Parts: sequence; structure tokens; C-alpha cells
Amino acid sequence: MRRYRTRNLRITPRPKQLKRKRKKIKNLFKNVFKLLFILIIVSSLGFLGKWFYEFLHTSSSFNIEEVDIQELNRLKEKEILDLLSLDLPQNIFHIDLKKARERIETHPRIAEAIIHRRPPKRVIIQIRERESIALINQKDSFLGVDASCVPFPLIEPLQEIDLPLITGISSSEIVIGEESNSTSLKMALDILKVILSLKGDLYSQVSEINVEDGITLYTIEATRVQMGREDFRDQLLNLQGVLIHLSKEKRRAEYIDLRFKNKVIVKLK
Repeated sequence: MRRYRTRNLRITPRPKQLKRKRKKIKNLFKNVFKLLFILIIVSSLGFLGKWFYEFLHTSSSFNIEEVDIQELNRLKEKEILDLLSLDLPQNIFHIDLKKARERIETHPRIAEAIIHRRPPKRVIIQIRERESIALINQKDSFLGVDASCVPFPLIEPLQEIDLPLITGISSSEIVIGEESNSTSLKMALDILKVILSLKGDLYSQVSEINVEDGITLYTIEATRVQMGREDFRDQLLNLQGVLIHLSKEKRRAEYIDLRFKNKVIVKLK
């Protein structure tokens, strides 16, 4: 058999192989170009983002010019501005909203503060003041107390206030501006909240709730009402019914005892 030398033989690739090779090279260049393009875009966006952030935080165009305090009832705007402690001119984006809110809420009469930025130059502060549902007598002065059991100083003159008085609370259980842990005070407030939920004018007829030794309620007509520690709603519905009946009969009670289930004891004057 003959042998042929193939040292100088050139093998020509087939057309299909050449086509695949060119396609691979082309795809490689495409991918590299896409990657470079993405890197350029990301870098540009990062630069623009940094520039925009610095512009917002340094430009005088965003200095605060108006503080709009909303929903004030008895407090004055100056009190809120003093608590806010703005160092004007100040950039609107330099305000720490959380810390500003916490500073305002240190005021014992403020239940909640909500602060909004309104670029370019306006800040809005919404205030929810505490509303008294009763008074408590502490150290020869009176404090208001809200439904959350937080005592706070009064602003309005005492003669303009027509609210039930809660007595029998120890001064050691009261810290102005903080929720009280007094079980007696919470019990008295629970009674008042039930009264407020009832139809009619029972709330306006309550003059005092004493919780020093049990629960004793006094009406504006000086009727003494003994209450048990449970089922406040049932007891108060019974009280309301008795007072309505006495009013229709044009009679007054000296004493009403609600402590017994399904039984009301009334002593007439």
C-alpha cells in the first residue's frame, strides 16, 4: 500500500464551521459592548445621584421659609416652634423628622405630632392635643387626665372646666405627661369611658368618682352611688334608669347602691 506525505497539506475549514466561529466572535463583542454600556450608565447615574443629593441638601432654594402648624386647640404656635428648635435658615432635608417629632411630643399636653416636608420651602406639623375626660386633684392643684391615663397641666381657667373629678389617687402614682400605672385611676377612667359610650346625659350628671376605698360616685345633686368593681356597664345602665325615673317623679335620692347583681337599693331624700 502506498503512503502519502501530508506535512504540507492545508485543510480548508468547511463554510459552516467558519460561520459559527464568526458568530461566536460577534456575540462576544456584543456582550462586551453591552457590559461597557451598562457600566457607563451606572457610573453616570451614580454621579448624577450624588450631585442631585448634594444639590438638594446644600441649595438655598430648599431653605425653610414656612412652618404650618395645624390642628392646634389650646396650645400656642410659639410653644411648638420652641420645641421644634429650627436653626433658620435651615435646609428642609436637614431636619431629622423623628427627632423633631420626639421633641414636640415631650410637651405633656401633646398626644401626637406628625411632621411632613413639603419641598421646596414648607414644613407641615399636625398636632393632636390631649383632651381631658376628668380632673384629678394633686397637691392643691388640678390636672387634666385623658382616656389614655396620662395626666397633664391645665391651660384654661378652672372655672371654665365642667368635668368629673377623680379623687383618692396617691401623688406617688402620678407623673405629668406619662401614662399612670395607678389601677384605681384606670378603673375610674374605665367607668367614665363606659358612661361616655351610653346614650343620654349621664356623663354631665357625674360630679366626682372617689376610688380611695371602693368606688363611690357622686352626682351633681349630691347623690352618693356605691359601685362594685365588675360589670360597670350593667351598673351604669341601672343608675341611668334610676336617675331618669327619679327625674320624672321629681324626687331625689340620698343614696344608691349598685353593688348587688339584679338589685338596686335606693334611699330617697
